[in-house]
Formats: sequence, C-alpha cells, structure tokens
Amino acid sequence: MLVYKMTRTKRKIKILLVLILVFNVLLRLPSLFDPVSYGDECIYLTLGNAFNRGLVFYRDIHDNKPPLLYFFAALAQGRQFYFRLITIIWNTVNVWLIYKLAKLLLQKEKAGLVAALLFVFFSLLPEGRIANGEIFMIMPATLGVFISLKGFQKKKDLYFFLAGFCFSLGFLFKVPAVLEFMGFILALFVFTKLNLVFNKRKPALILGLLKDKRFVLLLTSFFLPILLSIIYYWTQNASTPYIRSALLQNIGYLSSWAGASKGLYQRLVILLLVGGLIYSWHKRLTLPYFLPALMFLFGLYGVFLSERPYPHYFMQVAPWAALLLTVTFWLRKKEHLIITFILLFLGFAGVIKFDFWWYSHLPYYRNFLRFARGEITRQQYFAFFGTKVLNDYQIAKYLKAHTKPDQPVFIWGDGACIYTLSGRLPSGRYTVNYHIYDFNGYKETLKAIEEKRTPTIVMLESAQERFPQLESLLAIDYVLVRQIGKAEVYQRLISE
Repeated sequence: MLVYKMTRTKRKIKILLVLILVFNVLLRLPSLFDPVSYGDECIYLTLGNAFNRGLVFYRDIHDNKPPLLYFFAALAQGRQFYFRLITIIWNTVNVWLIYKLAKLLLQKEKAGLVAALLFVFFSLLPEGRIANGEIFMIMPATLGVFISLKGFQKKKDLYFFLAGFCFSLGFLFKVPAVLEFMGFILALFVFTKLNLVFNKRKPALILGLLKDKRFVLLLTSFFLPILLSIIYYWTQNASTPYIRSALLQNIGYLSSWAGASKGLYQRLVILLLVGGLIYSWHKRLTLPYFLPALMFLFGLYGVFLSERPYPHYFMQVAPWAALLLTVTFWLRKKEHLIITFILLFLGFAGVIKFDFWWYSHLPYYRNFLRFARGEITRQQYFAFFGTKVLNDYQIAKYLKAHTKPDQPVFIWGDGACIYTLSGRLPSGRYTVNYHIYDFNGYKETLKAIEEKRTPTIVMLESAQERFPQLESLLAIDYVLVRQIGKAEVYQRLISE
C-alpha cells in the first residue's frame, strides 16, 4: 500500500512538472509571431547573417558582447522566429534544471515544483520573451551549479571540471556571468568545508584553495574556453578587436550611462557588507540557503552594474531568486528570513533608485489573442509595437526590391532591424549609429562606405547625432530617391 502511494505521488509530481513546462512554453509562444522590432535582438541577428556570409565577428562586424549569442543567431539563419524558438527551448530546459536543483538542495520534489514555477514567472517578467543575452547566460550557470553539487554528492572531481566549463559558456554569452561564478566559489569553497580552509590547521585561504583539486579543476575549466576563444580569434586576425570589444570596451560602455562608475564603489561596499553578514552566520546557515543567497547577491551587483534601467538585466538573478525564496519558505529559519529580506530590499531599492523600465504583459497578450482570433489585421497587430516597426518593414521592403543581397547598405540611425528584415549587411562594422559615436567609428565607417561604393544610404529620424562627413558625401555622390515615413533613402549617382 505504501509503495502504491509513493508511486502515485511520484506520478503526480511528474504530471505537475510537465504542466509547468507546458505552461512555460505557452506563455512564450506568442513571441514567435512578434514583428522584428527589438533593437538588441536585431543586432544579434544581423551579426548572425554576417557570420553565415563569411564575416568574422569583431574584425568585420561589431558588437560588444562575447560570441556565443551571435553563433546562436547564426544557427537561427538570422531569422527571429527560429531565434525565439531556440530561446523558448533553452529557457524550458532551465525550468527543468531549476526543478532538479531545488529538489537536490532540499531533498523535496515539491520544493522543486515551487522553484520551477517561480522561475517561470521571474524569467518572463523582465522581457523574458526576447532572445536577450541574460536568458542564454543563466542556463549554463544553473547547470554548472547542479553538476558541481552532484560531484560533491558522488565525490567525483571530474564534475567540477564540467561545472567550470558550464560557467565559462555562460561568460561567453555575457560577461556578468563571472559575478555568479564568484558567488558560487564563495559558497562552495569558502563558506563550506569542501576544502582545507576551515580545518584545524587553518592554512591561508589562497593556499587552502590551491590545494583543493576540485577548486583548481573548476577554475581551469572556467578559463580554458575563454582562452581558446582568444586563440581562435587570433587565428582570424581578430584577437585585438575581440578582446577590446567583448571585454575592455565593456568597461567604458558600462560606465557611460549617467556616470555609473561613480556608484560602483558604493555598491561594492554594500556587497561586501551583506556578504560579510552571510559569512558571519555561515555556521548557522546551510548550503541550500547561502548558495542561492550569495549567487543572488553577486548577480544583483551585475544587474545594477551599469545603472542602465533595462528590465532584462533582472533575468540574471531569476534562477537564484526562485531558489532563494523556495529555500527560505521551506526551511523557515530566522537567519534566512532576515537575509532574504535584506536581499529583496536591495533589489527593490535598486529598481526605484535607477528608475527601471517596466512593461505591462496583459496588453501584449490581449493584442496577440485579438490577432489569433482574426479580430485585427497583421498590420494592426504590428502597430501595437510602435509606428517605427511598420516604417522599418516598409524600408526593408524597398531595400530588398532595389538592392542585391550581396550589396551593402548603410543606415544612419537605430536601423539594425532594417538590416535583419532586408537581409542586407552594413557597409562597415557597425549596425547602429550609437555604436559609431560611442566608439568613435565615424572615420572608419565613412571609409568603408566610400571603398565599397555603397549604393544605398538610409537616413533615419532616430539618429540622435549628426554625421557631417556623411552629409557632405550625400550632397556630392548621392541623390534623394524616396521618402518613407520620416526616413530618407539616398541612391549613389554612379554605382558599381
């Protein structure tokens, strides 16, 4: 009878897990029918198109993130539908991993279900329908944590090598993954007795870590893929722009918003103070708690790193928030409640201080349902996403009709989505105008336009700054041939 009840309970757990996974997919299915409109996503897709045509990232086409996101965009053939489909599959795997991880931490299957359901909502709220770097970054990190705990459980050192590799993949999607890696190392190798740090002899911290084979394997496998990526781009004569664009330029990029670098030190002090509190209580806390607590804390530092108010940054802490709340609820210890309250307070305080943008989800789903029921046309459905979207589609249609697929075009303004829709590539390395003026690429871009004798140039109203040299070139070698909305389309007088 007991065996029957256990079997029945396990069957219910499996059914509920499947329902959560299906629910996660259903919430994201409408994104497959969205118009091509999200700027960052369009940059990734344009770089994916460039890769499929033989261009090398960073050397021939620019963005300031590590390469794995662009490789996935290339795998999607530069099409948003497939890119979003990959994103849905990727996120659903992560929901399953959160279930497995919570179950492993608390030894309760119901806890796994709660954590998985929380993650579904936490990963949806901050622009979770879109193929942002964060949604790709967090799955390898979650997998790395799960593998390492399995390695600890089974006493297999190789698992730690695999865990470090997973965190490295997260880093190669987006650099802030290194912050979760730091929190992870503190949790497993400093705040616990997995190494020699807290034995009776109490050797120095660094010495104790270096004597721990698991720590060395973890660190080695984290840096190995990064080193291999540098070597790869070195073979492509692109190591300098790769290091500069994906790593070093991020420093300037992150600090360029409202003088963000001024607040880094204050937030670092807060991180150290809260981390110190967790450490001072580590003997009263348990690994199932301070592991997600530390990863949430360090991830939160990454969310507010640039002081940019983009909601998708919160995707970075979605797994750890789900685990943190689940563990806090399940164990109900006073120390857990205090620390969780502090961490959540810091999160809400950051949202208010930096005035994060938020978008209502109900109008989005309402608009999709009206379109699915045939109550509105495709054009009306697209109009929900802004007038710029319809304009981009019209410009892209013109470019496809009046230029050849292998001909470069140049768009001055926020025009990455036009490149994606038209299947055309920019004349130079930059896909959007703000990269040109952020990284002072005026001279390089103008040189590329002239050398390639770019047949078509589009001037968008969204251009926030003037490009006087380009305006001079247009006055001499180009003629205005079409006005599409508030965009001006120029054709070269003598093209080759």
